[in-house]
Amino acid sequence: MTARLTRLLDVALQAATILMIVTLACVVLLGVAFRYSGNSLIWYDEVAVLLLAWITFTGAALAGLRNAHLGFSGLLFGLPLAGRLTLFWICEAIFLATFAITAWAGWAILEIFGNETMTTLRFVPRSLVQSILPVSAALMIVGRLLTMVERLSDVRAGRDPESVEIEHEIARAETELSRLKAEQS
Repeated sequence: MTARLTRLLDVALQAATILMIVTLACVVLLGVAFRYSGNSLIWYDEVAVLLLAWITFTGAALAGLRNAHLGFSGLLFGLPLAGRLTLFWICEAIFLATFAITAWAGWAILEIFGNETMTTLRFVPRSLVQSILPVSAALMIVGRLLTMVERLSDVRAGRDPESVEIEHEIARAETELSRLKAEQS
């Protein structure tokens, strides 16, 4: 069940991020075309900046779900089991507390905006624009909780996911090289 939810969230975050990247590219190209024609769009700069922020936050949530953020796995997996488990739980507590505070603060900020709207698109509420902060923080927490059992299993087994990935890629490259050599013979 957890793996299914993780996969569903992964696909949803990928789709949302890709959709926003494509939208950003279209907005920028449209803005450049209109500016080149002498009829600049007043809204495209603001929309492009906001899309970039949303892409960054959804991408960060996706990286968090995939455990792809920078870390200190060499330090963690260099410790004996008791040290690994202690450090794992300390890191989890710090991570969850940080993003819980971020989600709470982001939600509190939304109330401050009240009825404000974007500068150039008066029909778009600023609270909608800024909602990415609490939403992405919540997604980071959900992603972390969904992958906690798998990550804890790796820590208990002393299995560094980075080393496993490197070994997998080396094996894949060797297989590909063998296949190419066989084709040349």
